[in-house]
Amino acid sequence: MAEKGKTGKSSVKKLENNLKAVEDQVLLYAKDLARIFTERKEKDRQIELTKQQLARSARIALLGELAAGIAHEINNMLVPAVGNLSLLLMDRSNLSEKAVERLELIEQSLSKASGMLQQVLDFSRKKPEKREPMDICAILGQSLSLVKYKLTKNQITVENNLLPDLPKLLVDDAQIEQVFTNLTLNAIDAMEPGGTLRIDATNHPEKSAKKQPYVEILFEDTGSGIPPEIIDHVFEPFYTTKDTGRGTGLGLFICYRIIEKHGGTIDVMSASDQGTQFKICLPVS
Repeated sequence: MAEKGKTGKSSVKKLENNLKAVEDQVLLYAKDLARIFTERKEKDRQIELTKQQLARSARIALLGELAAGIAHEINNMLVPAVGNLSLLLMDRSNLSEKAVERLELIEQSLSKASGMLQQVLDFSRKKPEKREPMDICAILGQSLSLVKYKLTKNQITVENNLLPDLPKLLVDDAQIEQVFTNLTLNAIDAMEPGGTLRIDATNHPEKSAKKQPYVEILFEDTGSGIPPEIIDHVFEPFYTTKDTGRGTGLGLFICYRIIEKHGGTIDVMSASDQGTQFKICLPVS
């Protein structure tokens, strides 16, 4: 009887061990499935993000070409107008002081319009660019120094979180500085006095959706935010939410084109009354 009881216990123990092995195997399968599901979900997200970026790039490129065509035609009309104004102003002695003043104002306005249109034409043409390995933090520091007065005047606090030992990037420093300056000025305009602009720069040695390591730069403000019905249009040429006379609608369009030409991406995330975040990803060459 004792021997039979011992055999029974042995069978139960063996069954328990078998069940434990099955449970462990099921748990292992479940973990593998969860991992595969998470990876698949992330890949689907990256694919969807890439599709959205390609669609937006195509739309902005088309609008850019259209804007360039219109800019070219308008600029052709402005050139003779400015030329004739200059001829009139050369004969100041036969004009009243008031007439000269008004003609100078017209000339300034036309020159400003011509310069604005020239910006569109410049960024729509493929021109050779000077790119060198540059310290992105140094470019950012230079950009902030250019708008230091406006930051101080508007009591804006800048919080820098720039990680050390960021890799140098092969960029045109003047163009990237223009992007940083534009984003900073936009943030200042979006915030009340006393607001905060947070700037982060981090290295991502893992490969991005474009199969390259990249540096990520974030500009995040505490401003009024961008309504959802507007956010899809902020990079389009001549689109602006600023009051008349305060914006041309070219700043973010030019930023987009600069980053795109550098093989990077720029995205915006925002909501009304919740601030705005611009994320730039530049590839490490």
